Amino acid sequence: MSKTSSPELTNGKPYPRHCAACGKDAVAFRQIPYDARVRHDGKLHTFHITTLGVDECEHCGEQYFTVNTDEQISLALRMFLGLLAPDEIRDGLLQCSVNQRTFAEHLGIAAETVCRWLSGAAIQTRSMDNMMRLYFSLASVREALANRQTMCAEGATTYTDQR
Repeated sequence: MSKTSSPELTNGKPYPRHCAACGKDAVAFRQIPYDARVRHDGKLHTFHITTLGVDECEHCGEQYFTVNTDEQISLALRMFLGLLAPDEIRDGLLQCSVNQRTFAEHLGIAAETVCRWLSGAAIQTRSMDNMMRLYFSLASVREALANRQTMCAEGATTYTDQR
């Protein structure tokens, strides 16, 4: 395990930082091996992360998981499951010349969901990942979904309840 030897800035806070557990100014950034257990898509997934960046007290060993740590775990989960990472989704959108809102409409999901995938705040399901891969790789899929969206919108305006 390696740790930084000089104070650094992470999330705007200099090291060493104050430890809430022992009260010492001994919290520093460390790279540790970590066995993650994350529930996703209805299943509990267990996987190993070789080096995870955490804040750790050099005095008492208390570990602090930050937003950065959570992002690392999310990316590791995506890699473990073989799911598209936010940058890969963004690249797919660029290659298809489609914006987030249109993409969401074609997939039949909220635009906010796409935003959360791109920011890393949410991880797509395996089925949605498969759909995105098809969408990005096949123009015929993009065209079919765009046409379906148009047909559904037109059908919604002509539908009458016949009860």
